[in-house]
Amino acid sequence: MVKLNKKHFLYIVIALVLAIVLIVIVNLADEKTPKEQIKDQLTNFLAKASKSSGDKLSTGLIKSKRLESFFAPRCKFQIGVSSFSGTYTPVQISSNSMRYRTLFKRVKFAAHDIEVSIISPETAQADFTGSINALTKRGKSIDDYKELSCKLRLNEGKWLIYSVSIREILKK
Repeated sequence: MVKLNKKHFLYIVIALVLAIVLIVIVNLADEKTPKEQIKDQLTNFLAKASKSSGDKLSTGLIKSKRLESFFAPRCKFQIGVSSFSGTYTPVQISSNSMRYRTLFKRVKFAAHDIEVSIISPETAQADFTGSINALTKRGKSIDDYKELSCKLRLNEGKWLIYSVSIREILKK
């Protein structure tokens, strides 16, 4: 067994303390702000909602099931289309997603110009331009944009969507 003198022991303690401080600094530097977390959440959600032409049924099931994790227990949709508008649970949103995915060969959702407002430490609002680029199974091409607003609530460290609506920008 090697016997350490006080000088070597002190060097080891200092090295360990410096290593711990460095780890804490790196972890703090990697932490995202709430606005960044919300932007990432929306981007991830839209990626899961999208469908590429090569997606199999099993891929669609997995993606649709994962959508549940983005929503609060009750989420209100006010998007101007009666068949989409209403209040839904995450399971209902997932089921509807799977049903609508079957109508498309491919569909890509995206968010542009995301502006996040932190209302309180537990609530936020994200306003953005949502786009859809899709090809139906009947061959119809869809390319549309809508101004959307999502309200989110912080729940166990994760921002969950509890309201989605179309924003009225200009009315004539």
